Amino acid sequence: MRLRLFLFRSVLLLFVLMTIEFAGYAGMWLSSRSSDFLSNKNYFRIRDMLIGNKDPEHFPRYLSLPYLGYIPYPGYRNHGEVQHNEDGYRGRRIPLQKSNKLRVLCLGGSTTYGLGVDSPSQTFPALIERLLNDFIPHDSILSAHYSGAEVINAGLEAGTSAEELQQYLFKYSYYQPDVVIVNSGVNDALLTASIPSNFQLDYTHYRRINFHLEPLPPPARWMLRSYFFSYIAIRLFYSDFSGRRDEFSHQRDVTFPQWSNLNLDSILHLKQYEKYPFYNNTRRLYLHVATDSALLIALPNILNMNSEFVRQNQKYRDMAELNANLSKMLAAEVGGVWMPFSFDSIKNASWWIDDCHLNADGEKNKAEVLFPVLVRTLHQRLNAIK
Repeated sequence: MRLRLFLFRSVLLLFVLMTIEFAGYAGMWLSSRSSDFLSNKNYFRIRDMLIGNKDPEHFPRYLSLPYLGYIPYPGYRNHGEVQHNEDGYRGRRIPLQKSNKLRVLCLGGSTTYGLGVDSPSQTFPALIERLLNDFIPHDSILSAHYSGAEVINAGLEAGTSAEELQQYLFKYSYYQPDVVIVNSGVNDALLTASIPSNFQLDYTHYRRINFHLEPLPPPARWMLRSYFFSYIAIRLFYSDFSGRRDEFSHQRDVTFPQWSNLNLDSILHLKQYEKYPFYNNTRRLYLHVATDSALLIALPNILNMNSEFVRQNQKYRDMAELNANLSKMLAAEVGGVWMPFSFDSIKNASWWIDDCHLNADGEKNKAEVLFPVLVRTLHQRLNAIK
C-alpha cells in the first residue's frame, strides 16, 4: 500500500513538474514570436545569454561595448555559416599587422554590412576584394605596389555617422587602411526624418545601446535550465530588455542631459550645418581619414525609389538627398573621391529587398559599379606619387 502511494505521489509530482515546465516553455514561445533583429533577443535567446550558451547559433547578433558602442558579436553564426569573425566584424578576419596588400576599409551601416544577403561572401566589400585580387596581378601599376588586396567589412547594422566616426577613431584607424570607402547617410536620414521636441546633437534622445546580457553566476544559471524559472525571471527582471519594440528607442523614461534642445528644421533651413550631426560627424571622419593619408571614397547611401515606404516619406527622401550632397561637398574639401552611385546604378528593380537594401545580385551590381572607379582613382593616386 505504501509503495503504491509513493509511486502515485511520484507520478503526480512528475506530472505537475512537467506541466509547469510545459507552461513555462509555452510562455517563452508565445513571448518569442517576434524579436528585434539586432539583439536577437527573444525569450529563448535571452535565456541562452543568461546561462552562457556557447553555441554560435545562439549568440546575440551584437555586443555592447564602451567607446565602440556596439559591434557585431564575435563568432555569431547564422544560415549555416559564421557571419562575424573573432575580431568583431563581418566576413573573414584581416590581421591587424599590415602586409604588402592593398588594404581597403568599408565603413557604413547595414548597406555595407549586407543586410540583404545570407553570406558574408555575397556582400559588396567581399566582392570588391575578389575583383581586386583577380585584377591586381595583371595590372602593371597596382602589381608594382601590392601583392593583392584585403577588404574589411566594418558595416554596422543601424549605424549612423556617429558610429562610423566612433568606430574609425577607436578601432579601424589602427588597421592603417590604404583606402576608406564610407557608405553612409540613410540611417541618419531615417533618424532625423521624425524629429522629437528634445532632439539632441549626440542622438541620445533616441539611441540606447543594450544588445546583450552577460551570463549569470553558476547557481542562477542552473535554475534557468528550467523553462518555467526562465520565463518568470525574464518577465520579472528583464522586461525592458525583452520588449518587442524598436531596438534603439528608449523603452521607458530614460535620464539623459538635454544639453542641445535645438530646432533642427530651423538649422537646416538656415543651412547652419555645423549644428547638424551628420555634417559634423562626417566632416570629422573625412578629416581623420585624410590625415591618416588614406584615400577616401564617399559612396552615397541611396534609396529604392520604388519602395512604398520611401514614396510615402518625403522627409526621409529629402534628408537622404541632403546627406548625399553634404557627403559630396565634404569629400571634395579633403581631396576625397565622390562615387557617382544612384538608384539607376542598380540594373534590376527586383534586386531591392526594401527601402535601401539589396539582394545578392544587387550587391554584385554595386561592387561592379564601384570597382572601376576605385581602380581608376588608385591609378591616379599612384601615378601622382611617382
